[in-house]
Amino acid sequence: MLAGEVKAFTESEAGNGRLKNERAALARALDDVQGILNPMIGWALSSMEDPKELYKIGLNSSRLLLALGDLIVGWLLCRQAEVALTALDGGDVSGSDQAFYNGKVAAAQFFCQTVLPRLASDRAVTEATTLDAMELAEESF
Repeated sequence: MLAGEVKAFTESEAGNGRLKNERAALARALDDVQGILNPMIGWALSSMEDPKELYKIGLNSSRLLLALGDLIVGWLLCRQAEVALTALDGGDVSGSDQAFYNGKVAAAQFFCQTVLPRLASDRAVTEATTLDAMELAEESF
């Protein structure tokens, strides 16, 4: 359900074209989060035949949770930026309110430019997960 809401936002005209780059970054982030989750689902299913596959899920669970958090924060910031742009376009905003709304837009832009791109590397790490570390002898630690 959440993925559907994020996807709907990315496909909308939120911000009248002024959030185009942010919506694109959010769409890539959603794809990356799904790219982290899909192998984990596969490993869960494979664990019926090989229980060691569950280790791969454990090795990536924090990565998934952090990526989901970043995705949701990015989506919420973009929604706030859309509200801010609507208010700014209305022309009834002045003074400190105008600065506040400009800050909302800037925060969304900054987050989408600097945080969301990291999810691609988290996806690559997840997809490359092996059991090498789990197969080391206990004496190795």
